[in-house]
Amino acid sequence: MDGQQTAHARVGDGGIGEGRVAIIDVGSNSIRLVVYERASRAPLPVFNEKVLCGLARGLDATGRLNAAGVELALANIDRFVTLAQNMKVTSLDLLATAAVRDAADGADFMGEIERRPEIKAHVVSGQDEARYSGYGVICGMPDAAGVMGDLGGGSLELVALGGNRIGASSTLPIGPLRLMSSGKGDPKKIVVDAIDNVRWLREETGKTFYAVGGAWRSFARLHMEQAGYPLHIIHHYDVPADDVRAVARLIAVQSPKSLEKMPGVSRRRVDTLPLACLALDRLLAALKPRNVVFSAFGLREGFYYSRLGAEEQARHPLIAFAEEQGAGWRRFDLSPMEIFDWLTPVFAGESDVERILRTAACHLSDISWNDHPDYRAEQAYVRVLHLPAPGMSHRERAVLAMTLTYRYKSDPRSAMLDTALRLTDGKSRSFARRLGACLRLAYNLSGGAPGLLPQIALRRTERDLRLVVPWQLKRSLGEVTARRLESAAEAFNLKSAIVSG
Repeated sequence: MDGQQTAHARVGDGGIGEGRVAIIDVGSNSIRLVVYERASRAPLPVFNEKVLCGLARGLDATGRLNAAGVELALANIDRFVTLAQNMKVTSLDLLATAAVRDAADGADFMGEIERRPEIKAHVVSGQDEARYSGYGVICGMPDAAGVMGDLGGGSLELVALGGNRIGASSTLPIGPLRLMSSGKGDPKKIVVDAIDNVRWLREETGKTFYAVGGAWRSFARLHMEQAGYPLHIIHHYDVPADDVRAVARLIAVQSPKSLEKMPGVSRRRVDTLPLACLALDRLLAALKPRNVVFSAFGLREGFYYSRLGAEEQARHPLIAFAEEQGAGWRRFDLSPMEIFDWLTPVFAGESDVERILRTAACHLSDISWNDHPDYRAEQAYVRVLHLPAPGMSHRERAVLAMTLTYRYKSDPRSAMLDTALRLTDGKSRSFARRLGACLRLAYNLSGGAPGLLPQIALRRTERDLRLVVPWQLKRSLGEVTARRLESAAEAFNLKSAIVSG
């Protein structure tokens, strides 16, 4: 069932300008200000602050917003406006969701907000909340296919995803904070009955489930801690569904005191986490997915994604991030696409994923030029492994990090690459080593100057990796170039050769 929209007909249908943009997200439990460097295919937060207000506490019992929460929310919204103005944002949107749209005094609350002319305020309907959360997952994972669930304090949004589109959707008033203070029957039975009544879920079985929302992100952190997972990045954390259900069922029956003793559990979540895990378990029981993927992108990112033009939406998020951020890391005029084109004959037959990673690597290939030479490889590895970039799985993130390590050092220590080695297989490690070695060769050969690489071809045969050099440029090759070519050839298990052409 969808809540009724109490103000504004529809949001997110207009375009958006250049420069920093900000959103104040007014949820059932918290309000949050997020400022993005720009509204793009790869939105990059430059500021993120959350305040717990508990607007929905007691909502089902009284039908009204929590009075103390309203006072706290308005005070912090004023602070957020000041912060956003100081950061020189070009737009400031406020999105109010389940608590405000369902409360009898929600319109009064929005009337107070609308007195602040700096804010463009929206009450988001249940249908639009599901839509934007779905777009948020697509924004961060363009190949998403399955069902997304976004669990907030007041409601659960469900939407089918596939082919860069959203399908059937539902909004259920079963947010943990709302249920805990409703006084209307057993919260566990309400959750089970609500999910069991979403009939379209039965048509989406066997696919991936995408989990969005603070409570489920908290669960993901706990799961990482319990599993000893080496990379503490929530976005695109991918877990077999059976493993998720086993841990979720365990958490769902724990008391707050028991949860406080568990490593990885936030104290702010001990009251609501059991109900969040119950909802997760019931959804997985209905969907029978192969795996669960946690998404850090949701309503806010989807709101901006929906306002982008078709051309911007069509960009791959990882490539968009690499293009935008890589430009600030470059010291030379050598174009990343000149490097990409020069390497293309050597990587003939690569997969679509490998092509995307190769494109991103070319844009990020000078990421550590201003670090100390002895630490460039290590700094490149750490920086790329932890980039706030969407559009890549944890395995792909590890491959990209290893690639940039090999770009700066031909024989990095295995201990330094421990996390990446644990997340990858032999084939992807070979790809990373080959691409990194070729990038290292490209920079030595060109000296970072444009126009030189197209004059000297790099070719791969069954026996060797060869440079085809015009006779007039033969003297421009040095001993270091020969060594870099040999290192690249070894990565392909080939001999190196320099021939005239």
